[in-house]
Amino acid sequence: MNYVDHLIITEQIEPAILVGIEPIDRNNDYTPWESPSLLPNQPNLGGQAKEYLHVLVHEIKPVIDSNYATNAAPSHTAIAGCSFGGLVSIFASYYYPKVFHDYIILSASFWYDGLLPYLRGDLVTRSGRSFQKPIINRKNHRMYLYVGEIEGIYRDSAQKHMVEYTKKAYAELKKEGFSDSNLLFETHPEGTHDVYFFSPHFIRALRWLYGDKKKRID
Repeated sequence: MNYVDHLIITEQIEPAILVGIEPIDRNNDYTPWESPSLLPNQPNLGGQAKEYLHVLVHEIKPVIDSNYATNAAPSHTAIAGCSFGGLVSIFASYYYPKVFHDYIILSASFWYDGLLPYLRGDLVTRSGRSFQKPIINRKNHRMYLYVGEIEGIYRDSAQKHMVEYTKKAYAELKKEGFSDSNLLFETHPEGTHDVYFFSPHFIRALRWLYGDKKKRID
C-alpha cells in the first residue's frame, strides 16, 4: 500500500481508494457453482459467488460510496482479485456489468469445472442450477489479465491446465468484444501461483488502467 500511495502522490496514477474485503470462506464465496474439492476429504466448493457479489454491490459498496470521496460511476469502479478472487471478479463482470467497468484478473482459476464451457456460451448445469453467460457490451470495459507461465506444472489436478485454460479464456473474452486497447494479457516466464508475482502485476495493472488520464472513459 505504501507504494500505491507513492504512485498517487507522485501523480503516476490517478487518485484511488482501495478496499480489501476478507471473505468468510473463499471456497464458497468466490466460486460460481458447487463443485467437488480438488483436495481429498474436503467439502465441496460452495458456489456462492452470486450471493457474495450481491452483498458486495448492494451492501458494501453503498457504505463505501456514502462515507468516502469516491466516484461511484462504473468508469471509475474496478474489481480485482487473484486465484479464486480473480474468478469471482470475472463473474462480477457478467452479473454487474453496469457497476464495474474495470477488472484486474490475476491468475484466475479458469480451470474451475465448467468455466470454459460457460465462457463459450454453453449452458452449465450443476446441482440442479443452470448458468449461462449473458451477452455483455464490452465497449467501455477494460480488463488486465495475468497468468504465470509455470503455474500448475507441479499439479496433478485440473490446476495443471492453469496456463492453457487462461489463454483459452483470453480468446473467449476477445470474442465478447474487448478491443485490443481494452484487454491487456500479460504473462511471466517464471511466474508461479504466488503473491510474489501477483503483487508486481497488480501494480502493472494499476499503471495500465489509471496511469494515463487520457484513457479514462466517462
